Order: sequence, then C-alpha cells, then structure tokens
Amino acid sequence: MPLKQPIKDRMIPIGNYATITPDATLREAALSLRKSFFELDGGMRTVAGPRAVLVTDEDEKLLGILDFKSFLKNYFPQIGGLGKKIMVKDIMLKVKGAIDASATVEEGLTTIVQTKISVLPVYDGDRAVGIVRDTDIFLAITDSLEKEA
Repeated sequence: MPLKQPIKDRMIPIGNYATITPDATLREAALSLRKSFFELDGGMRTVAGPRAVLVTDEDEKLLGILDFKSFLKNYFPQIGGLGKKIMVKDIMLKVKGAIDASATVEEGLTTIVQTKISVLPVYDGDRAVGIVRDTDIFLAITDSLEKEA
C-alpha cells in the first residue's frame, strides 16, 4: 500500500535541488532556481526540476527553502533593481518540520497537514537526504485510489 511505503521512496533526492547560501541575493537565488527548474531540449523549455532552491550553510546543513511564491512575493517591489538588495536569509522559508527517511508516506502526510507546509525535508540521522512535497504525497494517495478501482 503506497501510504505505508517509506517516505524515502517518494522523496526527491537532495542532489536534485539547486542550493544557495543565505548571503546570496534574491537575483542570484532566482537564477539558480530557474536553472534547476527547466532544461532546454532541442531549444524548447522542458519542465525538469524542483520548484524551490535550498538554502544551506558552508557545511551543507539545510537552513531554509526559497520557492517560487517567496520569490514572486519579494520580487514585485524590486522590479527596477532585479532583487539585488534583498538577501536570501531575509526572505527564505524557515524549515518548520522534518521527517526521518524510514517514516511512512502516511506519517509524511500527517506532518505536512499538521504543520501547514508544502515541502518537508527528509533526514537520515542529522543529514538531509531529500525533500518530499505535498505533490508527492498527493500522488501516493492517488496511486492507492487507482489500485482500489
């Protein structure tokens, strides 16, 4: 049953995400996010990657997340300045919750709903190994529903 499977089977590995430091500018973060979000395939944009950039320190410890919504909300006042003055550390989403890689998808769903977040870091011990999104949980649920039909 998909809801009982380990969350690590549904997560996006941490290596698939672009990372940036807290002292980067909004502009630098946006360009990093853009690069990780799509690839060019024969000159066409193809959606390929995550919709967030991870904020890490020099030891690669996860400090926060900068997603599309955070970028857009903070970019609007900076249209003329291209976000050069806004620092990532001032606008990043703080990590509100986390889950162990051995936890189930059902436990991930519970954490996402209770903490009212859409992105949940997955840890193996004290090391972040992936990210599970509300989308990944939704797909696990619909996989289960599809099998019932």
